[in-house]
Amino acid sequence: MPKKRKKNRKAPRQNSPRRSAPTQQAGSQPADWEPDWESLPDADFDPLSALADRYSTPADAVKAVQAGEPVEWIGDVEGAKMRHRVLLADNGEAVVEQAVFLDGTLEQMVLCAAHQAGEHGRDQLHTGVLAALDALHTVIRPIVEARVRTVRPDYTAAVLESFQEAPEPNGPGTPVFGWRTFHSVGPDTTWDDTIDTATWNSSTMMSGLIEDSDDVPELQPPQLARLLHDHGVPVILCANCGDAITDRHPRWSGVWVSPSNDSGPLCEAPIPALQRPAPKLGWLTDAEFCYPHQPALVSA
Repeated sequence: MPKKRKKNRKAPRQNSPRRSAPTQQAGSQPADWEPDWESLPDADFDPLSALADRYSTPADAVKAVQAGEPVEWIGDVEGAKMRHRVLLADNGEAVVEQAVFLDGTLEQMVLCAAHQAGEHGRDQLHTGVLAALDALHTVIRPIVEARVRTVRPDYTAAVLESFQEAPEPNGPGTPVFGWRTFHSVGPDTTWDDTIDTATWNSSTMMSGLIEDSDDVPELQPPQLARLLHDHGVPVILCANCGDAITDRHPRWSGVWVSPSNDSGPLCEAPIPALQRPAPKLGWLTDAEFCYPHQPALVSA
């Protein structure tokens, strides 16, 4: 399947007509036809499109929330999960929350550390993760701000707050962590006014799937693990493959496992084992059993 190409999210966002996919007649495409991702509509995963299609302005959305209707978008645009929702403060003030959640390597580290911490270390884990996220945001914010300033010289990125929420249904059972900011809503507020571009762009840095974080040392696994460890978060990495691991998962008690889809309880085989000659009379080698993870202490 063609890979979706990265959108330019540094440029100022413009309101544009909503697009719809062209109607195809039955049998008009060959059986092996694959869609061109560049031509597909993106309204379904664009919060401005998703919300503006229902409410012309944030003020209209506020009226819906006041009437008891939730107004929320959750999705991603080739990055970490994001949330855009309308909230009413205790004093009656209406705001739009813009949030970005953990993803990629950092999410895996926090999940494994949560299992390692157990019930007795839960409070310390929460405090440590939030402090580490504050420190990480201090590093990320000027980077994403500088990138946006290449097209918007007068731009200033919002200062985000770290937050946690209760474990979500059907999730791994650990709290949800992320960063967020709030946008005030007035009579003339537009949906574009409720998007901070740096907050939006930080979602790609957290995912690790796009090269946005390759030149940021603090986002590389060893440095991320050290940052969490310095704040009392019990992160353990495998000495061989570098994945975050835990031996306290309820289904794998006493076995070092990783939440990585490519690993689980199996560690990447050392390179010399892959270079051994193949057997002459059979197909299997001892390497077929793979290797267990080897826990290593995070260096100070």
